[in-house]
Amino acid sequence: MKRYFKILRNQQSPMRFVLARLLMATGLCRCLKIKQREYLLRFHPANLSSQLWIDPGSREDSLRFFVDYLKPGDYVVDVGANIGDTVLTSSRCVGPEGHVIGIEAHPRTFAFFTENLRLNRITNVSAINSAVGAERGVLRFSDDRRDDMNRVGIGSLEVPVDRLDNIASRPQPVALLKIDVEGYEKYVVEGAPKLLERTQCVFFEVSSVHFARFGYKTGELLEQFTTAGFHLFKHVHQNEYAPISTTYETKTFENLLAIRDESNFRDRTSWIKVPISSTTDHDVNQRT
Repeated sequence: MKRYFKILRNQQSPMRFVLARLLMATGLCRCLKIKQREYLLRFHPANLSSQLWIDPGSREDSLRFFVDYLKPGDYVVDVGANIGDTVLTSSRCVGPEGHVIGIEAHPRTFAFFTENLRLNRITNVSAINSAVGAERGVLRFSDDRRDDMNRVGIGSLEVPVDRLDNIASRPQPVALLKIDVEGYEKYVVEGAPKLLERTQCVFFEVSSVHFARFGYKTGELLEQFTTAGFHLFKHVHQNEYAPISTTYETKTFENLLAIRDESNFRDRTSWIKVPISSTTDHDVNQRT
């Protein structure tokens, strides 16, 4: 009980949080829709759906990058599509002449994702139900019915896995590769050398806690990108971004950018590069 009250105290809207939990427990949440800027989401019994129903604007900062960066006609690959908010945002940005590949491993979350595509009558997205890794095979996933962020390595649910080079094999330039796979990012990158060669920008999540579950550190993932010819940055605030090194560390969850051509990135976004010293960074080189 104490734990539950502590959770409630940390909520900006405690009553709406409680109501969201009741709606999910009864299944009535499915009768509701969540209005976003350019699309609707079904209130599925999933954590991200609940978050957005409680606070519809809670993801705007994360989605700002997609809106600023993507252009009509772009080709996007989204690994870890979840319920589809980043895919739907990308779909609107690239328009009918562009295309988005949305990949989601967990079958139940994939069903939520594809229902959101149908709800918005999306025609420029290819939805693929597969895990992504270094080699083709089978992975075990957790299967918490309350959680849309199930992860690799625990649980009895078996999910097919393939290399990203096999899944997204269309030989055309990739404007954006987005990766958010709860700590499995290193292995996604290992299975995508060909795709990375034709990719302009990667938007990816880092978490030392998640990475530790798979036996590697943040620096190993960052070095994969620099070895592939990318430069590393973080989104600082609104239209500002800052360079980071492969020694960058964070104790929380954070989205970073790997950019191949910085001038192209600036032309697309009109973002301003600021010195790393002006950010709240955790770059080891800056602390010495």
